[in-house]
Amino acid sequence: MARSLVEYAISESKTLTVKTTSYLSRERKYIDHILKQYLQEIEKPFMVNQVAYCLHELAGNANRANAKRIYFDEKGLDIHSSGDYRQGLSTFRSEAFGNIKEYNAKQKAAGLYIKIDFHLHKTRLKIRVRNNTPLTGEEKSRIDRKFEAMKQFSSIPDAYTLLEDSSEGAGLGLVMILQLLDNLGFGNEALSIDSDGTETIATLYLSAEEDSLALEESLAIS
Repeated sequence: MARSLVEYAISESKTLTVKTTSYLSRERKYIDHILKQYLQEIEKPFMVNQVAYCLHELAGNANRANAKRIYFDEKGLDIHSSGDYRQGLSTFRSEAFGNIKEYNAKQKAAGLYIKIDFHLHKTRLKIRVRNNTPLTGEEKSRIDRKFEAMKQFSSIPDAYTLLEDSSEGAGLGLVMILQLLDNLGFGNEALSIDSDGTETIATLYLSAEEDSLALEESLAIS
């Protein structure tokens, strides 16, 4: 592990970026190692399991989104068409999830990536998960519905019937993240998901304020 680079990023308040084209056990372990160092730095090591779950779920979603683009292209479906989107989702999970390593290789060949940014300033930690496939209107709508619906419920069981989304394999992942962040005292505002037209960006705010980002240092593990 490149511990010295992590320590440098922390001490100089720079952004550390990990780039990968897949998100399997090797990548999760690597991210766990880095996350532990950041949480220890802000004296919150007891949060590592909960924050790791949130981070892995977001990165897994990014990986699935990339795989989805490959799948739709291979099927000749327009991911921006609501009809094609529903048609593709009806088979995406069963056909793609069993061949995730094959799809990861295709994602790499297509230049699709996942980037995880860590930025710490004093006690304010921000973690971003980025992938270079912008959200479609349908995807943004599904995410917004989960965020809005969670405001109506106090627990995951209460939200299950309305929010379950097994078609993409995401299930209640986002809802779990929101619940965990709330239990940790960060609230729903600690997570945002948006697109800038080039990337989809999921951000965890584990502090009260966001600071300006410093120069990025990249670690390629793909």
